[in-house]
Amino acid sequence: MNHIVSIPLDSELASFIGKKGSEDGLTFFDRKVGNDIIVLLYPTNAKEKPYSIAESMLVSEQILLSTKNVDKEFGEALVAASLLEKRVILTDDNDVNGLLANGILKDFSVTPRDKLLDKILEHGARAGTEMVRIDIDKAFPVHGVGTVVLGVVISGTVKVHDTLYHSSGKQGSVRSIQSQDVDVQAAGPGTRVGLAMKGIEHEDMGKGSTLSSVRISPAKRISVKVKTSPIAKEEVKDGATYLVVSNFSHSMAKVLRSGETMELELEKPIPVLSGDGIFLVRNQTPRLFASGSIVSASA
Repeated sequence: MNHIVSIPLDSELASFIGKKGSEDGLTFFDRKVGNDIIVLLYPTNAKEKPYSIAESMLVSEQILLSTKNVDKEFGEALVAASLLEKRVILTDDNDVNGLLANGILKDFSVTPRDKLLDKILEHGARAGTEMVRIDIDKAFPVHGVGTVVLGVVISGTVKVHDTLYHSSGKQGSVRSIQSQDVDVQAAGPGTRVGLAMKGIEHEDMGKGSTLSSVRISPAKRISVKVKTSPIAKEEVKDGATYLVVSNFSHSMAKVLRSGETMELELEKPIPVLSGDGIFLVRNQTPRLFASGSIVSASA
């Protein structure tokens, strides 16, 4: 089973659990335990790039919050985690019961560091759909191989020889698949994969784009059912602008219509589907002040 875990605060804890892998806006840490694979997503420069916190939490199934430092960064991560209906694991380095007393988290546990692996592995399999979807975080050329794509399988099972649509509309076929540097014939939801692709160039496939069995077109306008943190005390008004983050994509957006279901116009089209999660990000703390689910998307 594959376990994708957001770890927004503590790179030392990430190193304690897994081996450091690729590093960009997110640093990936990997750990194999029997037949289980744990992949941790650590935001590399969260102070300057808050969208990296959003990316790690949106793509992950679980969120691991270190209580080593109960500071402004911890408070911001706690608010962000509270906006998602995901399982949260807190370390027992410091007592944070006072911060949790108001019920800010619905599904959480406090776990000693030496029990974290067991706690992560308790989580069940991700609910999947038949549609194959890989959200891309990196693409590059490899001599003798061609285009290689790194990403996370969000849904479905990708197989060798599959023909997939890129969000640009171009098509390519899967020559080979690697997971944890091992060649595999197929990879299911929650797997961090490397795909060798044929028929499409690496220049066409940047971070935030997608590969899927049915094309996911970039959207310019989205309708989003939004939940705002009461801690943020943000009154969203028509004409306001925020950063919108969905998985590995982000764009500035203007609020066309406010309310529980908002209409947003994106500065840069991003590939999204109905049901995808998003964060709204503002300049002041807590920067990740609202989350939502996409109701509809259009060009």
